[in-house]
Amino acid sequence: MRVLFTSYLLFITLLSSAQSDPFFTNANQFFQNSVKYGLVDYQSINENPSLLNTLTDQIANYLIAGKEPVTQKAFYTNAYNILVIKQVVDNLPIKGPWDVNGFFDTQKFEVAGQMVTLDELEKNILFSAFPDPRLHFVLVCAAVGCPPIADYAFVPDSLESTLQNKTEEVLNIDWYVRVSKKQTAVSKVFEWYRPDFVSDSTTVLDYVNQFRVIKIPAEHEITTYDYNWELNDSNSEFRY
Repeated sequence: MRVLFTSYLLFITLLSSAQSDPFFTNANQFFQNSVKYGLVDYQSINENPSLLNTLTDQIANYLIAGKEPVTQKAFYTNAYNILVIKQVVDNLPIKGPWDVNGFFDTQKFEVAGQMVTLDELEKNILFSAFPDPRLHFVLVCAAVGCPPIADYAFVPDSLESTLQNKTEEVLNIDWYVRVSKKQTAVSKVFEWYRPDFVSDSTTVLDYVNQFRVIKIPAEHEITTYDYNWELNDSNSEFRY
């Protein structure tokens, strides 16, 4: 019953957002159609790219000026995930994002009238304006080492709760946070973006434990495991 009620609330939220901004409706439909098991069905998108192309055009021409900050944050979050998928589809067949030269730092897309790379969109625009570490658990870079991609769009009206819930979901997945008897291995994300998670008074373990149901023991050594850059393709044999 709780799941049905939650789904109903998400549906109502999407209807509310759609009335004022069709980008989020199209994005939600796209992710619902294209995501399976937290992976992307690149083959089906490649066979019927019309909705992806519509979204790419909407991202290019989006009128960001004057939008509320929460709308901007939701827009850029969805735009990043959509443009990652767009770049994969445009370069199929590939085994992972590193098969495409300049996937993150050279290839450019138009985003709200500005030509940017994926790295620029993530770091110079999204994180610069919204330094929220939880975004690391919803932005997906086309690799299975990333968190499972959501099968819905992030919409302004529920962005805060959705970011919180998604972060809790990811940091409680056994393969993402690998707890053993005396140590815990976490994603390389915590190494690459360490300043986002630690401060003079908090550690990586402190950050992760905020969202854990079963807390990691304070005496555990925190290490990282190798990042898996294999393509997050639902048609592969890989499953989370």
